[in-house]
Amino acid sequence: MKNSHEIKWFLITISVLSTLIISSCEKNSSNSYKKLLGTWISTDLIDTVEFRTENDFYKTVGVPKDHYYYSISGDSMTIQYTGSLFVYVHPTNHYYKLNEDILTIDFNKCYGFRSQVVAFSKTKI
Repeated sequence: MKNSHEIKWFLITISVLSTLIISSCEKNSSNSYKKLLGTWISTDLIDTVEFRTENDFYKTVGVPKDHYYYSISGDSMTIQYTGSLFVYVHPTNHYYKLNEDILTIDFNKCYGFRSQVVAFSKTKI
């Protein structure tokens, strides 16, 4: 009996810990986008992006503005072009880093962007 009782408590403990870990990860990722909201200008003044919601942003250079969907997972941002050219573009994953008011994204092979690491500064409006 003692073994089945210990196994039961072990399984309950594992279940509770797993739930806590998963829910804390979900909170962090679901709030990550809030720091991105707003307009970001590349430090070389070539690209400007405007994060409007938790899943879309616009590249605001040119007319019309190019629309992109994005999602965040850890230090990776999945980006997919959904702009006015009516071209299906597969989503691509890109390393990103947010440090205060500096956003860095590695746009290697990202449709519509220069294939390089781009640093952005958040505008204060």
